[in-house]
Amino acid sequence: MTIYAFPDITPTTQTFELVTNTKTFKSPLSNSVQTLGRKGSYWKTSMTFNNLTDDERGILQGFITRLNGQEHRMRIRDYGQPFRGNAPSSDSPVTWDGASEVIDRLVLSNITGNIGSYLKRGDYVQVGNQLHQVTHGSGGDDTDPLANFAGRCTAYIAPEFITYPADNTPVVLRGATGVFMMTNNPKWRTQAPYFSSITIEAISDVLA
Repeated sequence: MTIYAFPDITPTTQTFELVTNTKTFKSPLSNSVQTLGRKGSYWKTSMTFNNLTDDERGILQGFITRLNGQEHRMRIRDYGQPFRGNAPSSDSPVTWDGASEVIDRLVLSNITGNIGSYLKRGDYVQVGNQLHQVTHGSGGDDTDPLANFAGRCTAYIAPEFITYPADNTPVVLRGATGVFMMTNNPKWRTQAPYFSSITIEAISDVLA
């Protein structure tokens, strides 16, 4: 298996969702409901490309053929959510602090200190090959993660870590991507003479 970067072609429309691994149990006697959250949530996306130029069509055709169905993987991002935090672009790469092994928290080090909203709720972060979304900061549910005076930032994330990254793993803030595998067999829709469209569906590989 090889992981390929997705071509620099922006989809016309994209859906992006988190499919949670949550189960609901209902008592047949009292109708009370219990829910259980488990690891294994994953991202799901559908990207439609309309009115492709001849060159764009060729590039996408070659890329899809190269993936060979589900043999290989591709890097995909959420095109509708740009990075909005105040983290300086010079803070690259920031690193994961492996001393803080909490499955729903990302702890960053090697950053500029004393910055409010270093990350903002809804920002994506890439840790290794995994894509996570910032839900809130350590100050409470309605706060953004900040960089403290010591140059550390704690952010709550979803989905949770399945396995902890190695200490000092680089964390991508701008242009964060996840590793996805294709789930459909894309079919071309062509209108003479050269206008084409296609839809690519994929899910994240949680073990990549």
